[in-house]
Amino acid sequence: MLHCPKCGLLSFEFDGQKIYRCTHCDYEFFFNAATAVGALIIKNNQLLAAVRAHNPGQGQLDLPGGFVDPDESLEEALKRELQEELSITPSVMRYYASGSNRYIYNTIEYTTCDAFFICEVEHFGNMKANDDISEYRWIPLQEINLQAFAFNSVQRVIEKLINQYS
Repeated sequence: MLHCPKCGLLSFEFDGQKIYRCTHCDYEFFFNAATAVGALIIKNNQLLAAVRAHNPGQGQLDLPGGFVDPDESLEEALKRELQEELSITPSVMRYYASGSNRYIYNTIEYTTCDAFFICEVEHFGNMKANDDISEYRWIPLQEINLQAFAFNSVQRVIEKLINQYS
């Protein structure tokens, strides 16, 4: 962003953290964290992992989930994402942990605040990979390679989960 949305001049400067400020009219734009959600689904001591279909992290593992849309709660977003990506609906969602992350998309680096939920799903019968994932895998907790997961926040929450299950 180079032009000020208020005065239109080529006078927008970024502070390197989160504030764009116009040097002409002092207009400020705050580039705050984007919110994302992820599902920790465990069945028979295995974690449900998604394979990313697109960059960032194409081909790497991730948790099912995604960005929260405007006017959506964390829970609504997670239900929508699970339906879009895997055609499943959680019967129970319990907040577990959060973490920050950096997400580069179309040359823009977004800071995210990721909220993770332990989810229970009663019916996996119609589960299939859709949308942003190319496939899904059930990975035994004791065989998880944290480095195979695309994002630091996901690696940290899975490490916490594994430590609790050990």
